[in-house]
Amino acid sequence: MLLVVIVMGLLGALFTLRDWWWLYAGGIWLYMILIPVVEASEQTVIQKVVTFRRQGRVFGFAQAFESAAAPITAFLIAPIAQFLIIPFMSSSAGRSTWGWLLGDGIGRGIALVFLVAGLLMVGIALLAFLTPAYRRLSDLYQRPKPDAEEDSEDVGADAQVESGSTNR
Repeated sequence: MLLVVIVMGLLGALFTLRDWWWLYAGGIWLYMILIPVVEASEQTVIQKVVTFRRQGRVFGFAQAFESAAAPITAFLIAPIAQFLIIPFMSSSAGRSTWGWLLGDGIGRGIALVFLVAGLLMVGIALLAFLTPAYRRLSDLYQRPKPDAEEDSEDVGADAQVESGSTNR
């Protein structure tokens, strides 16, 4: 999954380097192809590592965390881009600093945002490989789930409680 995230970061950093429609269209197309791949791998890891009884809470937390990121981009990154980065890239200092890489034009400020964000995504994904949490998750993923039998017993017990047919 992290390898796909790295490829997504590279695509995000590179597909706006020049103001060419075919580069943008191809980059977005490839990025959209990778979204289901990374989402499916995330779901697969959670389903394999997390016990059945806890999966709903984990999926709910993951969805809440992803939803919480949207206001950060809207209210933090967007004003920074609008009031700092885009005017900088329109200035002669911005064009002389980044023009060799990003070219010239009205979309070069947002191209710089994509470049930096994509490279940050690659760097964070590479750093994730070094964390103890990643190693622990990899170990859990590669081992067979020891409590699969416990999960099926818990599901059966829950069904009995809901139907009112317990033996108590």
